[in-house]
Amino acid sequence: MKKILSTLMIMVFSCSALADFRPLTTEDNTCRFFYPTRKNTQGWYIKPTSSDMCQNGTVNKHGEVTIYDAFGKPVEQFYGFFNGGYWMGQTPLSADILSAYAENDSVYKVSFVLPNDIGFDIRYISQMSAQRQNNKTFGAFTFCSPFRILVQTQDFGLFKDESLTTEIIDDVAKQARRLCPTEQAIQLFGATKENPKPDDIFFYADINLQTAQIDVKRNEADAFIKRFEQNNRDTAEIQNVPQLNENNTVNDTLALTPSKDIITPVPKTQPAPSVKTDTTILDKVPNLLTLSRLTNSAVTGTAAVEISNVTDNVASAEKPVRLRLIGNNLTTGWAVVSGDFKHESGQKINELTGSVTVSSFVPCDKAYCADIE
Repeated sequence: MKKILSTLMIMVFSCSALADFRPLTTEDNTCRFFYPTRKNTQGWYIKPTSSDMCQNGTVNKHGEVTIYDAFGKPVEQFYGFFNGGYWMGQTPLSADILSAYAENDSVYKVSFVLPNDIGFDIRYISQMSAQRQNNKTFGAFTFCSPFRILVQTQDFGLFKDESLTTEIIDDVAKQARRLCPTEQAIQLFGATKENPKPDDIFFYADINLQTAQIDVKRNEADAFIKRFEQNNRDTAEIQNVPQLNENNTVNDTLALTPSKDIITPVPKTQPAPSVKTDTTILDKVPNLLTLSRLTNSAVTGTAAVEISNVTDNVASAEKPVRLRLIGNNLTTGWAVVSGDFKHESGQKINELTGSVTVSSFVPCDKAYCADIE
């Protein structure tokens, strides 16, 4: 059975204007709160319940923030936890804000840094999001279900050595349980930069906290070490020479399969995790849409879907998730579909839905196209 590889997209935290989240301040302009509205807020101001809530120029900690208009009339109140000027509802968070951007008219995302307890030269970067409600304001920010974290490091060997990788995953699992006590899943990425490009990511895994199973989607630590050493040699010999073409195309030539070196228990008090080798020939639609959601861009892939309805060049699918497909000669039933998968916000929070611009379409007979070899 031949394996069909997709282009692996990565966890990107873009920075743009704070659209829809306009900062309002206290009357003395010493404390900011990012207020979700498109109304004209000129002259509006905030009043936290106590001065202790204002730290480093933004609203933090637990309490209540009241919004007042230019005439001193209360407009809205927010109660619960606050971090860096953002409302967290009933979820506590204490973290440094990195960047914020509007994914679309309905979703706003903020990236933040978490501490690590293991002393390696790494940085944990996670992301929270808020969704527009029916009344056109935004709800509280959430970052659980699933808990996503980018491990930023230049030390690729941390993901090559079994014991070191275990320490990192143990620590990430502790962070997830501390911040999201009922969390069941972690999506873990390893990359060299805070805002990674495709060539910067070398590790991606799904971690099931209930079963302690680690499903490694990509581990290219060895390849990245070789690239790093080769680049250093090239730089030492020749200055200002463009990067070798073979380095530019490494993502297209390396198999996205689990490393044989990984992995031992997470956490140590739970059963030993099993590393599940990906033996299927197809991508998983939820994985493609999750990566598209993180990058806010389309992800090229191949997957099996069940099409339930076709109208002209547009089709809809319900399995494995709800999708809208755009292409020629589409038919109902199961099929292997190749194309650009793009996440689109669903009606429910964290619902995975999306669209596919189809480049290749192959009908099949069995569910999930198990009959295709």
